[in-house]
Amino acid sequence: MVEPSLPEVERICRQALSGFIEPAAAVDEVTAQLLDAELRGKHSHGVVRIPWLKQRLGEFHHRAPQASRELPWLLQLGCRQSLGYLAAREAQRQLLRMLSEQAFAVAVCKEAFPTGVLGDYLRPLAESGHVAIGFATSPPLLSLQRDAEPSLGTNPMGVAMPAGAERPAFVADISPASITFGQLLAMLSGFDGDLGDATLATSEGNPPAALAELFDDQDRFSGRIIQSLESATGRRQYALLMAIESLTALFAGGTTTGSLVLLAFDPQRMPGLHPEAAAAVIERIAGQLAWQNIPGGHGETRRREILAKGSLPLPESLWGRLNALAQGEMAAAASAGD
Repeated sequence: MVEPSLPEVERICRQALSGFIEPAAAVDEVTAQLLDAELRGKHSHGVVRIPWLKQRLGEFHHRAPQASRELPWLLQLGCRQSLGYLAAREAQRQLLRMLSEQAFAVAVCKEAFPTGVLGDYLRPLAESGHVAIGFATSPPLLSLQRDAEPSLGTNPMGVAMPAGAERPAFVADISPASITFGQLLAMLSGFDGDLGDATLATSEGNPPAALAELFDDQDRFSGRIIQSLESATGRRQYALLMAIESLTALFAGGTTTGSLVLLAFDPQRMPGLHPEAAAAVIERIAGQLAWQNIPGGHGETRRREILAKGSLPLPESLWGRLNALAQGEMAAAASAGD
């Protein structure tokens, strides 16, 4: 591992992204989201995504998502020409606008991918006093049988809510899948990980002897994640993955690209709800485990520690790739200037 300063990491990441993403505002937003994920320990959605984004997107010019349907309680955004990170952020902002006028609202990003860390969009909603729920689909990645084509995404879901005065928001954000593509990508890039609960296969359907066998020579995922139905845990995961897939399709329609749904409400403006009881549950568990073990609290604690330290530990090989990308873009820009 190496430990460059945070300003240096931010500079290199922004330079690398600016070589293939436009406009500059899109680069700023993606940089901020990837670095925040890294600070919170979510390596699967951190700076490992930069080489992957270049490979997946190529030259990409972000266009703002367009409203395809707008009702008092529902906003559907068409995101085919949008970068998912920015589309999801716009959905979160529009949701806050809608909630300033009513107690409940839903925002949908249709055909939006990649959208990054779901909890990143739920947190501002919770910090403004709302309860927020989100769920999303991704391109099919999970096979239900070893010899079958992928049919489900890893489909994250999350819940966020205020956790009381001077407490970071409670943010539970997780994929029901035994392992996600992002976790495999992070491990391939040098971060620690555990494959103990995952069933994996190469493109030929064989168990891999090494993680690298699941990727081609350009680090594109060529293997399969098998969603087991043979254990009680596997069946529970499968049921939840199916539920998220169905709910997302209900709001966004069918797509193999991926979509995201955010819904939020103000419990103080909905008679019959008990927000104080929900906060008491969080506080009771925090009293047993300490706040840094509460969902949302753990990432916030790590973020504050790294910000205070001023440097970020990264695998040496990943840091080398990021520098190479950044330097390549600087050289290309200089050549274009000549």
